[in-house]
Amino acid sequence: MKNGLITPFVLFTFLLFSGFKTQQEVMPIQLDWDIHFKGKPDEHSAYAALTATTWHYSYTAKISGNKLNIDFKFAAGVEPEKSWVKQSRIRDKKANRQLLNHEQGHVYINYLLLKEGETVIRNQKYTTSNYKRSIQATANKVGKYYSDMQSRYDDETKHGADQQAQNQWDDYLRDQMNKYQ
Repeated sequence: MKNGLITPFVLFTFLLFSGFKTQQEVMPIQLDWDIHFKGKPDEHSAYAALTATTWHYSYTAKISGNKLNIDFKFAAGVEPEKSWVKQSRIRDKKANRQLLNHEQGHVYINYLLLKEGETVIRNQKYTTSNYKRSIQATANKVGKYYSDMQSRYDDETKHGADQQAQNQWDDYLRDQMNKYQ
């Protein structure tokens, strides 16, 4: 959930030149309040939780004559120290399940970003003169699409309060994730 102008998640697109561990290689993580929400809650926020997600990519390029070889690495995950929950706002088990389910949707959207970003960036055609610019432009485009999706998700579900809209999003996200399993 988000507070005013603060986005519902934190999306970082870094061009990293060192290796890192992929956090969502096979399946997206399943959120747990005790493990993934260690940040200090924003007491000024009207919302009960915030899930901070990340997406990273890096590459190394080798050029030999006119031949270009690019090795990509992709990673995504949740940042527990930036994610938070106001436990005092959770009234009962049902509210707990609904809120955690809504926050899980943010992780699923981030997983779709990871998979789509990897597919699109890896399969794009590059030349020795355009690969840096093309990789960055494609990553920005894919990142923006999923950032906008995160916002639509919160808006349409009213941050998880509209159960009918939440159920529709749950079905949609499950369908989209099945394409990558």
